[in-house]
Amino acid sequence: MKKVIAANWKNNCSKDFINKYFSFFNANIKINQKSKKEIIFFPPDLYLDLVSQSIKDLSGINYGCQNLNINEDNTTLTGGSTSAMLEDMNCDYVIIGHSETRENEFNKSLKSKILLCKKMNIIFCVGENSLERQNNQTLKKIFSQLDELIESYFDNMSIIIAYEPVWAIGSGETPTLSNISQTHESIKKYIIQKLPSIKENDIIVLYGGSVTEKNASSILKTDFVDGVLVGGASLMAEEFTKICNIEF
Repeated sequence: MKKVIAANWKNNCSKDFINKYFSFFNANIKINQKSKKEIIFFPPDLYLDLVSQSIKDLSGINYGCQNLNINEDNTTLTGGSTSAMLEDMNCDYVIIGHSETRENEFNKSLKSKILLCKKMNIIFCVGENSLERQNNQTLKKIFSQLDELIESYFDNMSIIIAYEPVWAIGSGETPTLSNISQTHESIKKYIIQKLPSIKENDIIVLYGGSVTEKNASSILKTDFVDGVLVGGASLMAEEFTKICNIEF
């Protein structure tokens, strides 16, 4: 199975940043059609087109959007980005349920978003906060979040989960490799239990939360880890390129 290395730039970007970033990245990335990895960039929506142009000559590199808005019954939303718009931008992926947006959403809206993404691959985020971790409720929380995806499952959906413990995001802390492995294994087993037609190799589980050049290699080589979702470290072209160039 290929490894997925994704960069979530959140609300950080500019034209100058992109030009300088890909001037370095494109010159130093080591990837080709035989590489067992896929790299995905998630810039702010305003810069999707510029990023797509910057990577158009590279193989194994894709891009996507960080979120989308629900457009039921042709309702209007100032500043909204609909699935139709993102498909028109040729987005390959969309992030749904990131902890930084999930707190303002309800289960119904997450399920609706999933059903709107039949032409894009979904990266669905799950993860516990510090209190849930302290109370040994990590898996209970993750399973309840996975149910949102499972209840909206449609045929031929690609299942990509990003396990991002909320307490680890931007904190510099990460779970132990053993904990990461056990949690990823539990995620896969739970999905298979709920969706018997799905095989383990069909489920991709990424780890996210304070991923850096220093810990990325050990995380990527951990059992049941199929890739990483990188936040702050992905904003530094040299550091992210080094992560992408890790050999498995």
